[in-house]
Amino acid sequence: MLVGQGMAAVVDAVTSVGQLAGAAPIVVGGLAVLTRLSSAHRATLDLDIVDRRSDGRPRQLEILRGSPETTAAEPAAVMVPTRFGEVRVDVLEVNQSELDHPSDDAGDRLHAGSHAWAADTATPVTISVLGSAREELARASTRIAEPGPLVAMKLQAIMDRGGAKAGTDLWDIIRLTLDPVAGRAALRQLETLEARFAADVVQHVDQWFRKKRDWSLDRLGEVTSASVSGDDLDLVAELLVGACLRAS
Repeated sequence: MLVGQGMAAVVDAVTSVGQLAGAAPIVVGGLAVLTRLSSAHRATLDLDIVDRRSDGRPRQLEILRGSPETTAAEPAAVMVPTRFGEVRVDVLEVNQSELDHPSDDAGDRLHAGSHAWAADTATPVTISVLGSAREELARASTRIAEPGPLVAMKLQAIMDRGGAKAGTDLWDIIRLTLDPVAGRAALRQLETLEARFAADVVQHVDQWFRKKRDWSLDRLGEVTSASVSGDDLDLVAELLVGACLRAS
């Protein structure tokens, strides 16, 4: 259960996207993180969805942009109307060819693999948003990415975003990993990865939580007032790498 009118707009966008696209979206990103944590730690103003593409299916982005009710946004997004104002919806595509013919680059492989994993294992969740008087403002039911895929996606996203956005990704990873419920699920799910996928996750954990530890601490300082130490990063790295080393 979430609180606030800004969150109500994002949740309402889930329903709007489902109506425009003809199918409920697969939600990733900030909203997915918030629904998986035992307690919310930040708000989000955008909606991120995954389009798990196969041959012959129209692109979700094209369908959404083809509606007279929406406005295109770059690079791969659309502004969707809701009862609470417009919401930016980013459509993250993954094509089967990216999985059948993996890139030589670990970041590209993790991008494709983590998004496909998120889409293939997403589970149904009903999200409710309450107003200041505890009245329900919005409700939506859709498939939400599981904690393990969210951690993998966030690890790859840091490279592409930098700055405060990177700090938010790092903070999401820490919260998901250390959460009493989501953390156990994330580690259990990482243990199921095939060896190459697990190795790509380990490479990214090593990059952001060990090699660039000071840089990551600076980025975290930009987005949270919580005290995050190098020991915290070491613990998260140990947990994530340990799970991946137990993978098949």
